Amino acid sequence: MDSSALLMTAASGLEKLMVSKTTPNSNIKDSSVAQISAAIYYKAAVVSKLSANITFQEKFRRILCDQIGIDFGNYIDAQARTKPKTLHHVYEWKKTGNKDARLFKLIEFGEMGLSFKIRYEFLDSKTNVPSGRNKKKYKFPNKALIMENGIPVTISPVSAKRLVFEVNGYTVFMPKGASVTVSKPGGGKATGQFRLAYARFFTGQLVNESIRRSGFQNIFNRGMNEALKVPAGIKKVQYSFSPNTIRSQADAALKQAFGGALV
Repeated sequence: MDSSALLMTAASGLEKLMVSKTTPNSNIKDSSVAQISAAIYYKAAVVSKLSANITFQEKFRRILCDQIGIDFGNYIDAQARTKPKTLHHVYEWKKTGNKDARLFKLIEFGEMGLSFKIRYEFLDSKTNVPSGRNKKKYKFPNKALIMENGIPVTISPVSAKRLVFEVNGYTVFMPKGASVTVSKPGGGKATGQFRLAYARFFTGQLVNESIRRSGFQNIFNRGMNEALKVPAGIKKVQYSFSPNTIRSQADAALKQAFGGALV
């Protein structure tokens, strides 16, 4: 049983107390127990309904994940511009640090309720590999993944008889049919650097600052403060309260407090 169900199960014990008991011949009727019980029951209904509401959960995750995505992307862009040899591989060719050329994105996955997990995913490169004087165009789709993990790449002639390429301004002609293995594509400084930057962002204060910047905490606090205000009807002196009515009041208060997010 989740926490919201447990809360309402516990609060259901108040339902009997929301009807004041008096002796038949008593001239004094005390509504205090019924009113206090109704007030507690109302607040329990607000909290349980909010924490169990799918629309609210999705809004919660969307606001936080969107802000984290923005801040993480900006962080990687800044790091890439400062040290291009370490992060050039997670951008399109010759566009290191350009947010429109990123070959990575964050993905929220695997959790329900008010918790979530985030992982990253590399995107395929869609631009041609710079080839100098070689007029033939080709792409290296999974450059980000391969260069990040330092996976050796073997290049073999396909339509041509031999490989021809430039090294430090010199044109190199390989023997016919010979292949070339690049042990560290992207250079030795690129291997594992995105993973390291990702860890720095999510294990330090940067992710906490991003969560604060989202403003969700302020939105949540303001909404809850409004929703938890006990309705005027419960504050009036009376001796019996309807659980169904109180739950309906909790629904209405949440919809109003969170801008219709729970409709």
